[in-house]
Amino acid sequence: MSTAILSDTEVADYRNKGWVVPSYRLPAADLAKLQAMSARLIADNPHVHNDPFTNMHVPSYAVQKLKIADDWLEVSAHPGVLDVLEQLIGPDIILWATAIFHKEPVVGGRSHFHRDAVYYPINPLVAPNVWIALTPSTLANGCVQFIPGSHLSQERGRHSFADGKGVDLVTNKIDDDEFDISEAVPVELEPGQMYISDVFVIHGGGPNLSPDPRTGFSLRYMPATSVYEHSVAPGHAATSDYNDFKSRPLHLVRGIDRSGKNDFSIGHPVPNGGLSLVR
Repeated sequence: MSTAILSDTEVADYRNKGWVVPSYRLPAADLAKLQAMSARLIADNPHVHNDPFTNMHVPSYAVQKLKIADDWLEVSAHPGVLDVLEQLIGPDIILWATAIFHKEPVVGGRSHFHRDAVYYPINPLVAPNVWIALTPSTLANGCVQFIPGSHLSQERGRHSFADGKGVDLVTNKIDDDEFDISEAVPVELEPGQMYISDVFVIHGGGPNLSPDPRTGFSLRYMPATSVYEHSVAPGHAATSDYNDFKSRPLHLVRGIDRSGKNDFSIGHPVPNGGLSLVR
């Protein structure tokens, strides 16, 4: 049984605003481990510039052909993080993506405002993002900004790609008439703090013009009552050079597959590889 970590107010914030910054922080030893892993990943892969480092937890799958020296899968099933999630999406949890979002000093690209939901082949579409700050995340270095309540419509929205490949960190862009930028709320974080955001909430962040990097670890989960529909998922040509939703591997990190329909063999080097982390 999980430990209740979020307060009633924090759960209400997530439901009403579309995101929450819990009082819970990653323990210092776990934060230090992630910071070291992130530094190695960035140093070992200089070919990745102003793109997220994606899906390090399954090196055989990673579209970017990353050099990976650490076990990202183990840290992606952190029990404290799963306890937080359990209060929001229930006790049966599937991990389906990880990423390091790294905005380099001075030249780190912006993330255009968008909804994560736009390409996700998950039904029903419940897929919170846990984003853990590994460095300070501030307005000066391009922290995330949210549009409160923009998730309530449960719409994916109209998106296009901005002409910013190699310059912008996230080029997927929601149409300007879908939100009011004056409503944006910046979320500044200290290392070890995190936010959990709803898949439909509109968010983005400015460029990093500061002398300091801004780095965060993103973990994307879904309840095992939902189904990841590989058969209708877009490939990387339809989305980005660093994502391929069609061959995305799944890992059951807590509970059981309540739907009974998720395929845990796709994208893994061995059949049913995604059933190895149940806690």
